[in-house]
Formats: sequence, C-alpha cells, structure tokens
Amino acid sequence: MALAGKPFKRLLFGWVLRQARSRVRDRENLRFERTRLFGRVRRIFVELGKRFHADGILDNPRDIFWLEKDEIFGFVEGITSSTNLRGLAVLRRAEFDRWQAGEPPADRFDTRGMVSHAQPCRSTVAAPEAPQGDSVKGLGCCPGVVRGLIRVITDPRGAVIRQGEILVAERTDPGWIMLFPACSGLLVERGSLLSHSAIVAREMGIPAVVSISGITSWLKTGDLVEMDGASGVVRKLDHLEEYHDA
Repeated sequence: MALAGKPFKRLLFGWVLRQARSRVRDRENLRFERTRLFGRVRRIFVELGKRFHADGILDNPRDIFWLEKDEIFGFVEGITSSTNLRGLAVLRRAEFDRWQAGEPPADRFDTRGMVSHAQPCRSTVAAPEAPQGDSVKGLGCCPGVVRGLIRVITDPRGAVIRQGEILVAERTDPGWIMLFPACSGLLVERGSLLSHSAIVAREMGIPAVVSISGITSWLKTGDLVEMDGASGVVRKLDHLEEYHDA
C-alpha cells in the first residue's frame, strides 16, 4: 500500500475519508428531507385543485398545475390581476401541447433578441450523424457489463419494464425513478456525468451509459445488446448470440 510506513499520511487520509463519508451522508439526508417537503407541498396544491374544481373555478382538479403559485394564492386573497383561472389553465395547456408536438431543440443553439420570440432553437452547426453499424460509444458513468433486451421508453407515466431489461431513454428526471429498480442497465441519449441519469445510476449501482447521440432511434424495444458501463461501448447483438453463449 502506498501509505504503508507513513503514519501521518495514513491518519490524514483516514480523517479525510471519515469527513467525506459524513458529508455525503448529510447531503443525501438533506436531499431526502427536501423530497419529503416537495411531497407535502404537492399535496397542498392537489387539495386546492379539488376545491377549485368543486367550486367551478377549474374544469379539472389537476388544472391547478397549469397555474402559477402567485396566481393561486392571489385568487384566494383577492389580489390577483386576473380571476379567469380556467382561461389561464386552458391557454397554458394548449401552449404546452404545441411545444410537446414540436421537434426538440438542438443541444446547442444561438439566441438573439427576445428568447421567446422568433427563436428557432436550431443549431448553427451540422447535426451529428445517426449511429451506424453494430456498435456505438457514449459516456460510461457506472461500470458493469450487461447483456439484455432493450425497452425504449419515451414517457414514464404508465410505462412498464420487465425485470432485467435495459432501459433506453432520451433523458430522465425524478419521475423515472420507479422504473430504475427493474432495469439491469441504462442507456440515455443526453446527459453528462452529473446528469440525473448518471447520478441515480451510480447511487443504485446500475450500469449506465449517457450522451449516446441517436440511441433512441438506433435501438428499438426487443433488440438484444451488450453494454459496458465503464467504457461506454454499446454493441447490438444477434438474438442467436444469446443462445450460443448460454
């Protein structure tokens, strides 16, 4: 061991290690408590939505989530600039639907003038080419070699993944957490070593590769692949290989 025969360095290393472990524990405890707080606040707004719906203010209890906090509290206190909360919810739902139906913005793009006006959100450089061949390489962020069937998921709501399948997504956020325990590996089109996908994968010990351009179009549900979470290499296999190697 490099620290053998160096008692001071061993003591210093031990102190630093204990401090790091303690701070990581504190950080995770804080994040857990913050999540609990988010849950309680959400329950408050869900109840407000039910009451607004019962009073005929909103068409649907969940329309409360199309409103801003100040608009909701201002309506209750009688200080909001607009009392047409139903109209605001309809307007924002329609705007969201337009954004959802459009093409996703480029990874990098330039803006000039007002960001929300006349901005195509398109890259000024050539788009990366779609993956070709039987292998691609991304950014390995949690080590482990996994071979399994692919499950491409675009929306976690109502999604089903079988135990041991490899989850493929364009990106993830906290709403995807319930799918992670069932998957044996994670492949994500966007992200970095500090993205949500990478951090949660490391915390749960799930082999993962992120920043794989075009992975959601290169793979489809049912494909057989082998992924290496350390090197970032993903290799598409013939289903016959599963039986040859068994």
